[in-house]
Amino acid sequence: MLDAAVVSDVHCDGPDSPTQVAFLRFLGGLRTRRLVLAGDIFHAFWCPEGVPFPAYRPVLDALADFDLVVLPGNHDWALGRFFAASAEVAIGTKAELRLGDLAAEVTHGDEVDESPRYHGFHRVLRGAPFGWTLDRLGERGAWALLHQLAGRLGDGAPNPILVARQERRAAERLDAGVELVVMGHTHQPTCAHLPGGVFLNPGDWVRHRTWGAIEGGAVQLRRFED
Repeated sequence: MLDAAVVSDVHCDGPDSPTQVAFLRFLGGLRTRRLVLAGDIFHAFWCPEGVPFPAYRPVLDALADFDLVVLPGNHDWALGRFFAASAEVAIGTKAELRLGDLAAEVTHGDEVDESPRYHGFHRVLRGAPFGWTLDRLGERGAWALLHQLAGRLGDGAPNPILVARQERRAAERLDAGVELVVMGHTHQPTCAHLPGGVFLNPGDWVRHRTWGAIEGGAVQLRRFED
């Protein structure tokens, strides 16, 4: 049994979504107790009046079988509120914890996007007025608006500028004493063994269906073959 598994950028999008179907099969066969969700597990997540979208209920039920570490992403920033009472690690933009034998630092990875447009847009989405609007729209209205904002689920082609920034950020954190740096967001599967430790990007499930496996001090990037 693995010490931990790490996934990010699955972009589950309902029972007809190939990524959601594959992810449920993956969870059913995963042999670990500790599962790290590093953001964007869902393509557009909200809980209108406290109730998650029914399309995501099968995934939420399957996740209940694990000891979870939850770091919401830019597509499922509301995930933290749903898991706040049960997640093992405090919800936030960064988690510092031990994964296997390694001192790890986990973020979603979108902090490397320093553009004012990106930060301004997501500040609005995370604000109380927008949340109030989604609750007023109800289940169908909130689902439609969030999917309009999230955009079409593409092939997950990485942005080379953000990939390079993540690599620099990981090297800095490893030099500072962190042994394992985890960042998702860019959809670029990476398991780089650097002088100071390991940089892991679990990749995505839109294009690659990759995930991170941690056992003791060993870190591997694996692919789910459905």
